[in-house]
Amino acid sequence: MAEIKPHCRLYLQFPLRPSAQLVSRLTHAIANTDTASVLLCSDSPQSNDDSASLVALVQESGVACLVANDATLAARIGADGVHLAADTTLYAEARKTLGAEASIGVFCGSGRDDAMLLAEAGADYVAFGPGDEDDCGAIDQCAELIAWWSEIFVVPCVAWNVGTAEEAARCAARGADFVAPPLGLWSDDESPRLIAEIDCAIRASRRVA
Repeated sequence: MAEIKPHCRLYLQFPLRPSAQLVSRLTHAIANTDTASVLLCSDSPQSNDDSASLVALVQESGVACLVANDATLAARIGADGVHLAADTTLYAEARKTLGAEASIGVFCGSGRDDAMLLAEAGADYVAFGPGDEDDCGAIDQCAELIAWWSEIFVVPCVAWNVGTAEEAARCAARGADFVAPPLGLWSDDESPRLIAEIDCAIRASRRVA
């Protein structure tokens, strides 16, 4: 009998400097979905005074908390790891800063060679998908990359910037271990419903080996 693999899970991108309303939405999402990780994203290299408390809020819910593109900040505020561009030098520096137990993932876009190189270096996951969350047409290519990756490699993969439940279900069915809705989704008043729909869609999708 074929092995039924675990279902796909949510990987939430979230602002490092959120409003109280967005924190409430995140808390609700974590409590009501199967969220595996939260990635804190910022357009500035410096955190605010509440960064560590935001990390603690996520971790106390039993969810891993990572920081985008700043291993030093991740170490300072007690995050579980960091999410980086696909660069072996950046990866090596982050691993040195955070240690062997940290979770370090890499965004590979559509780069197969980058994904293989970083996975061999020790990355904990690779992410495929559009770097621009408005580039909806790239999801088809993302699904193909995920199908290729999941057939060959054991390192987990993330479907990146997936904005709808239909797209999420497609990526999960092709073998994605995690689905990451776009960061901009949180600014939509319908974000709780949209995230719930994506969660429901990927929970329903099982991968058969």
